[in-house]
Amino acid sequence: MFPQLHWVGYISCAAGSVFALKSARDSLAKRELDVNLLMILAAIGAIVVGQVVDAAALLFLFSLSSSLESFAMAKTKSAIASLVQLRPKQARLVKDGIERLVAVEDLKIGDIIRVNGFEGVPADGEIVEGSTSINESALTGEAEPVSKHIGDAVTGGTQNLEGMVLVRVGKLVSNSMLNQIVKLVEEAQENKASGERISLWFGQRYTIFVLLAFFVSWGVRLLIGQNGSDAFYSSLILLVGLSPCALVISTPAATLSALANAARKGILVRGGEFIERAATVDIVTMDKTGTLTKGQPQLVEVSVWIGEIRVDWLPGQAVPQEILPVLTQVAAVENTSSHPLAQAVVTAASQAGVVIPPTESSRTVPGMGMVAQVDGESVAVGNDKLMVAENHAVPADMEQFSLALKKEGKTTVLASGAEFRAVFAFEDEIRQEAKQVVEDLRHLGVGKVMMLTGDKPETANSIAEHVGLTSVHAALMPADKTRIVQELSHTGQVMMVGDGVNDAPSLAAASIGVAMGGLGSDVALEAADVVLSHDRLDRIPQLISLGRRTQGIIRANLVFAGGVIVVLAVSSFLVNLPLPVAVIGHEGSTVLVILNGLRLLRD
Repeated sequence: MFPQLHWVGYISCAAGSVFALKSARDSLAKRELDVNLLMILAAIGAIVVGQVVDAAALLFLFSLSSSLESFAMAKTKSAIASLVQLRPKQARLVKDGIERLVAVEDLKIGDIIRVNGFEGVPADGEIVEGSTSINESALTGEAEPVSKHIGDAVTGGTQNLEGMVLVRVGKLVSNSMLNQIVKLVEEAQENKASGERISLWFGQRYTIFVLLAFFVSWGVRLLIGQNGSDAFYSSLILLVGLSPCALVISTPAATLSALANAARKGILVRGGEFIERAATVDIVTMDKTGTLTKGQPQLVEVSVWIGEIRVDWLPGQAVPQEILPVLTQVAAVENTSSHPLAQAVVTAASQAGVVIPPTESSRTVPGMGMVAQVDGESVAVGNDKLMVAENHAVPADMEQFSLALKKEGKTTVLASGAEFRAVFAFEDEIRQEAKQVVEDLRHLGVGKVMMLTGDKPETANSIAEHVGLTSVHAALMPADKTRIVQELSHTGQVMMVGDGVNDAPSLAAASIGVAMGGLGSDVALEAADVVLSHDRLDRIPQLISLGRRTQGIIRANLVFAGGVIVVLAVSSFLVNLPLPVAVIGHEGSTVLVILNGLRLLRD
């Protein structure tokens, strides 16, 4: 229409081909063929037959589509990239009463830092002064602020919402939870799902097929007497219509979105492969301690025998006068130990207002307990073997009482002194969400949900009854857990959920291993395929559900992309399809496939 502006078409072609030429050149340098090369060849072909405007339209639409693709795919990584920005770049270091700003990289373990209200926490550590509430949603997905007091752990990258606190640095910034999250997610983006690997493999070979189809179409059209220029142009339309861009992007568009969604919730998946595996899980095995329970035993009952008299106390109530000296002496002994049961006694005594005296001497009896001198008296705290070894006779009714507590699933510790004998009963608190998680897994169609634990059968069965499990394997060594997981793997896809340390062999043996709160453990990072940044058992059914949604979207993408290719290919023979229309169909299907995958970014 405007012959004097014909040169504008060539300029448009040159401008529109910049990015496609660069990508095609990079692919050829790797001895690979991709859709960029196909588009460049199609544009050159259109120019050769005098359709410069069509060539310009093709390259413009292709460049526009590529830009939209890049923008859309960047959204799947923006949530991850933003993690790095969570942590402040400077910290308020307090030393010798003087406060100064330092780079977070210069912080050392043991440093005291000040975090004012509404400031970000610079490093992982422990509150040593003050109390506040912390917003951990960016790392855990938990919207509710978490109250923090002296002794509570805080994580770098979270937000202090209230008062000023002093924090003792517990980890170098390079080893912080935030850094480990970023590292895991970066690995995940490089670890492609098997479907994605197949898609890339297929894309290479399919591109060769498209080129062959172009030449075959051109030759056949010439043989049946079609005009040479028209035959060439129609074959170019077939080349564009058959291009595999939408097919190749179908899987990564979905898996990258799913990985970003999971990371936002504190579910750190090592790669798209494990999102894929989560979709097929039909057997879930779970450890007890630290998984179904919090792994933090609490003192729940104390019974003391003074001669023939028995006196009971429940923590949280006023301490009877008869029990007060006993609790004081036993807490003094346990205060010299770091064992979780010992610390539970010390915590309960402190909360009851007991002033814990120092011991005059103490010794550990391996496998039995501890003996110490408190206020001039010898006090033994441990199991029944220790009572025998120390010649402390245990009343028959006390022995029966301890046995009854064990049958209820409680752990018992015996204590004895010059004037008393006592039973301390402990329970590992069951996670509040554990029962609902078991129900959710069954609702998702998981055929078997079972407990694998090294704990004694009485305790394991008691916990299983509370959470609704009917299949329990107790008193297992790590090798036993691994053997059971391997045997189950012959009948289905097994997910093993554990604490990431003792369960490392079984985590590695499972189809997909999930470490609860395992970021503090190098063993967990190596053995697990999925790491939950915080102890959120309810993320397990969410992971399986996300995997299934991802597989559904991938299937829909592949069917849609394949359908568009078939329609465009057939249309190139049956109707006089303009090249720009074929490009719109090809690039439009690619954008729609990506947008469909981006739906997984939503909760």
